Amino acid sequence: MAQTRVDGSPRSVGAPRVGMSRTGRVVVAALAVVCLVLAGVSGVLLWQLRQAVVQESEQRDALAAARETATNLATVDHTTAESDVQRVLDGATGEFHDEFASSADSFVSVVKDTEVTTVAEDADAAIETWDGDRGVVLVQVRSTVTNRVEPQEKTRVWRLRLTMEQSDGSYRTSALEYVR
Repeated sequence: MAQTRVDGSPRSVGAPRVGMSRTGRVVVAALAVVCLVLAGVSGVLLWQLRQAVVQESEQRDALAAARETATNLATVDHTTAESDVQRVLDGATGEFHDEFASSADSFVSVVKDTEVTTVAEDADAAIETWDGDRGVVLVQVRSTVTNRVEPQEKTRVWRLRLTMEQSDGSYRTSALEYVR
């Protein structure tokens, strides 16, 4: 059965009304705001997760480079002293590189004259401080040492504080301090 509207046009019973009630519009707007807030929070959380993953990767790379530097320092042989020194220099940068390079000739001379052989056995490392792409790493490395004067193997433990920073796309040692 058809009904008549106020303006005289026919209207069928049960036909849907065009438009939305005020309450419906408020609900839709509230849902839209909630969706935007959730998207924003999700974006921030994903960004923070990405930053944490990047920092963890950088720290892992710095720890590996610090262990390698300590191992290279604790592995020197009088027959290969020049290449052993070069290995240390390859992992160095900045002040440490300059200091080690300036004393390399005398270091090689002492190693050869005393027939020193030292071999690193293992190195443990931990981050002491971290600031962006630079950090301080504590390393302990154990080595066995022999020389012409004392041919009997002796175990030595080295404790080092290494400042690691990015240089040419990898972590290198920029400062080194012996820790007691």
